[in-house]
Amino acid sequence: MAWHVYLSAVVPRLVFIFHILLAVSRVVLVNNDHMFWLLLLLTLPIFVEIIVTIHIQKGAEYKRFSPALFFYLINIIPPIWILEVYQLDEHLRSNECVSRNNSAGLYVSHQTGGQTIERNQNSSFPIKLVTFQNVDWILGLHQTLLIVLIIGKWILPLGIGVNRDQLSQLLLTFVGTAADILEFKSETQSEKGVRCCLELVYAIMALWTWSMLQFPLDLAVPQKEDMDLQHNPAWKAQLYKYSADLWSISISIFIQDGPFFAFRLYLMIGRKITHQMLLFFTIKNSLVLTLQIYRLVVIYLEIRQPWKSVDQLSNEAHVIPPPVEMDDIPE
Repeated sequence: MAWHVYLSAVVPRLVFIFHILLAVSRVVLVNNDHMFWLLLLLTLPIFVEIIVTIHIQKGAEYKRFSPALFFYLINIIPPIWILEVYQLDEHLRSNECVSRNNSAGLYVSHQTGGQTIERNQNSSFPIKLVTFQNVDWILGLHQTLLIVLIIGKWILPLGIGVNRDQLSQLLLTFVGTAADILEFKSETQSEKGVRCCLELVYAIMALWTWSMLQFPLDLAVPQKEDMDLQHNPAWKAQLYKYSADLWSISISIFIQDGPFFAFRLYLMIGRKITHQMLLFFTIKNSLVLTLQIYRLVVIYLEIRQPWKSVDQLSNEAHVIPPPVEMDDIPE
């Protein structure tokens, strides 16, 4: 195995581990509980995966799936959830949410907020890390998570059956996807009617977690024409040709734009939360879904057309000619 393949396989995984260590250290600092260091046990599959990739895969990634990105998400998502829950608990005790819940007739029981100051003052971490606000840490972790995912995917060795051209297209797709996910998380949760509601914040985090699971998948990599398909039925060849488009449409409808549109629509109709940006992104999600469905119909017609042509030719070949009359036979 060449040294550059070895470096491209090891360096991104080391960056993943460092980012996980940074997130877990923030969790320990905020909660002042060293038991949270046990979260680092989740990194053990990463080390196992490194050994398997180097010795068995010879540094190459797997086809259609990236275990390195998958294990990285499994490790980084729990610390972010813990920080989000801690920040939500702090925010629900603030004057803004207390007055809002009281005016709405809601009763929320929480502990007093003085414990946070004691945690920070008694912490053995450097004071510079303490003075950095928790909300800034959370936003920074969200932003660096997406950046590390994209750059890590770029540096990692190519997967089986993937070339540089396909990888570049996939990375451009990742950039747009990451921007949409970050916008949904930050813009939607910043609403006053949302950040004071426990259920809505949990729903946002659940949708964010669900949308992040698309990054380890390389299902939307564009396919190249395969000469072996010329002996297969026409509809199978067409399905193979449009498989990347079909997966991309499915991911958009069921993992990203579909859930985002449904949640934003619920905020507007069910929770009566309406403003210009929320309306804009709701229309944007609906437009993307409409275009994806339109593309799906176009692909269906493209697949059906050669199949229908083959059936017509087959039927014409089996047409029985009309019987010849005796009077039409020349003498």
